[in-house]
Amino acid sequence: MSANPPRRNGAGKESLWVVVPAYNEGAGITATLRALSAQCLPPAGVVVVDNASTDDTAEVVRAYAAAHPELNLELLHESQKGTGAAADTGMRHAIARGATHLARTDADCLPPPHWTAAIMRAFDEGLELVAGRLRPRTDEFPLNWKERWLLPVLQPLAAAFGRIRPGNQGPDYLGPYVMSPACTLGITAELYERCGGFPRAPIEEVHDDRELVNRVRKVTTAYGRRRDVWVYWSMRRARAYGLRGTLAWYARPGRRDKEMAKEVDVRLPRPRPRRPPAGPPRRPRRVDEADLVGRVLAQAERTPGAVALVHGPGDRQMTYGELRHRVLAVTHGLRRAGLRPGDRVLLGVRHSAATVIIALSVVAAGGTLVIVDPGAGPQMFAARLRSARPRWVIAESALYSLNRLRVLRGPARRAGLLLPGVTDPALRHVRVGPWLPGVPAGALDFAELMRGPAPETAGERDPHAPAVVVFTSGTTDAPRGVVHSAASLAAGLRLCRDRFPLGPGDVVHDAGFMLGLPALIAGARWSIPAARDPVDGFLAEVARRGVTHAFCVPVHLAQMLEESGDRLPGCLRYLLLGSAPVPPAVLRRAVAAAGGRTEVLSVYALTEMLPVAIADAAEKFAHWDSGSGGDLLGAPLPGVEAKIAADDELLLRGPNTCLGYLGEPPLEWLETGDLARLDDRGRLILIGRKKDMLIRGSANIYPGLYEPAIAALPGVAEAAMVGLADPVTGDEEVVLAVVPDGDVPPAALRSRLRRALPEVIDAAALPDRIEVLPGLPRAGRSHKLDRDALRALVGEGRGTRGPVRGR
Repeated sequence: MSANPPRRNGAGKESLWVVVPAYNEGAGITATLRALSAQCLPPAGVVVVDNASTDDTAEVVRAYAAAHPELNLELLHESQKGTGAAADTGMRHAIARGATHLARTDADCLPPPHWTAAIMRAFDEGLELVAGRLRPRTDEFPLNWKERWLLPVLQPLAAAFGRIRPGNQGPDYLGPYVMSPACTLGITAELYERCGGFPRAPIEEVHDDRELVNRVRKVTTAYGRRRDVWVYWSMRRARAYGLRGTLAWYARPGRRDKEMAKEVDVRLPRPRPRRPPAGPPRRPRRVDEADLVGRVLAQAERTPGAVALVHGPGDRQMTYGELRHRVLAVTHGLRRAGLRPGDRVLLGVRHSAATVIIALSVVAAGGTLVIVDPGAGPQMFAARLRSARPRWVIAESALYSLNRLRVLRGPARRAGLLLPGVTDPALRHVRVGPWLPGVPAGALDFAELMRGPAPETAGERDPHAPAVVVFTSGTTDAPRGVVHSAASLAAGLRLCRDRFPLGPGDVVHDAGFMLGLPALIAGARWSIPAARDPVDGFLAEVARRGVTHAFCVPVHLAQMLEESGDRLPGCLRYLLLGSAPVPPAVLRRAVAAAGGRTEVLSVYALTEMLPVAIADAAEKFAHWDSGSGGDLLGAPLPGVEAKIAADDELLLRGPNTCLGYLGEPPLEWLETGDLARLDDRGRLILIGRKKDMLIRGSANIYPGLYEPAIAALPGVAEAAMVGLADPVTGDEEVVLAVVPDGDVPPAALRSRLRRALPEVIDAAALPDRIEVLPGLPRAGRSHKLDRDALRALVGEGRGTRGPVRGR
């Protein structure tokens, strides 16, 4: 595979053109053109061939070309009827215009944003003809279950029939038959001319895609199918012909096709003008700005056919209409089963589309969602469960089995999934997934709830009542649960949306709700990562799904850039980094990989208050270069108030602050535990963590004040400072742990740092010892620096290194 991305135009460069034959598609071709405009790899040109349409197809295409000159859209006319003739005219025109590679789709299909890039990747791998697959469109009209299963059933049947069909066999063929729908294929210009191209014959006589494949098979074996080369295919013919008729259409051209064409008009109907209502017009539904669920449902009501969620390994899609129906159905089912306002509901489901439906439904029903990280261990989980006192549990069936069946408790403990009390029969249960041994008796089936009736929610929920409890810290004796209301979450999401705008056509990639919910409120698409590993497949998924906004943890990004050769997908416009400070080396690599296409932002947020401040890369570089010390967090976002306590602790409050901690009085000011200062421009500068402060002699040393400056030195990838207390005096030995970036040998790095450190940090903060490590220990899902583990690690080598400073 080529190390460089395909190029577009110019002498000696690759040039991909897309050809779209069209007949009476004036009502729907704009959607296809929009999909081609949204390609991550823009085509060099698009040729629409009007095949003697009797409607306004040509006028619609001309208007789109005038409004979108960046697409380089050309309109041709072909009077000879048949998609083969129209496609052939377009292909040969594109070749004459300099195309080296060709792709075809149809005027009623929607290519996903990665389509052209996937075709070019296949060419880079050596294919000369690239065949693709089909997925059903869901935006034209609601599909019944038969229509949803038609393509998954039809495609393998048609492929199998094609391999054994007598007309596709013979001694002249160099390779086996491969089914290649004409609406999603790519072919090199050289092969197209060499094999003869599409047949210029009516489809009643020959299938143009089948004939093209057979012509290719006579001259080369460099052809094949690719799973990532697919388009959304219109289900109009399937609805008009039914399963039997559709199979007949593909199985044998001839008289049957002519009869079907006469009997059925499969064009999209023009919307009929509506008569004015007899009474006064209905006022649009008013939704409180703080009503988080109501705003998502209102957006879904406005755009039911648009895609809301992309999820799962197969990039499955859920429309806004489907999401709305399922949320309303689960809300109704939970209320009917006895869920009362204020009931707490423990969530035991990995992040997925089901998690989104559950969260919205529980809050809509008046419940309070309880989120507990199982990775804290069984003792901490049990303590948090006692503190939360949930009345309901919604969990995956496998989780119930692991915790109920004695034989599985060992594997559950090793996997970090031993959750004492989760199967308590005194609680109400909902299982997600098929029934398995160990699922509590009487547990409701989540799938059945989604299929149930979906009436509009009755009654209004107080947006300032508790909606979510998230456990983040504390001990087994005193667990600490952060309590948010819908209003506080809505305020935070609004701040996110104001800083990086979202709207229809945008795709957000995030495993959490910080970006996902603003996307749903704005009518954008929420892409939920499919893999459990936050690194594996992340960038490939971003490219394949056409993601425009993505969130990840800095340490994960560093691994991704290492594996991808410091390349970010071209479709990405915003990359948000958070959950931990961004090391200078990682930020530099991210900006270089973005190449000016992507704005890289650092987000400062807490579970109690998200977000607080956002800084762009240029601001952070300027701060580090100034030598002012500390890590720039950015100016507090509008509405967020910040003040510095006498001990330098950062205190915050604002509309996005949580209600408080479970079982404790409401907060007036949020004590962050972070040490900070405000610069002359009112921006927050992080000095360190209050609990991380080191004491040596009479000096208080804040590691966060110096670690960014040290990490920015040549040869250093990461840096962290910890203290090792003397067991008698309590005075701390200051140890600097660094991870080399590979440019300087470890032995030389230590001596270089001894010379460089006095120039970048205060004399009172110079370390007593420098340790060069292969990596820093990290903990938790966010991979934050584990200072306790680092302290233990460098403590093993105590006294083995000479001091940097005199004591």
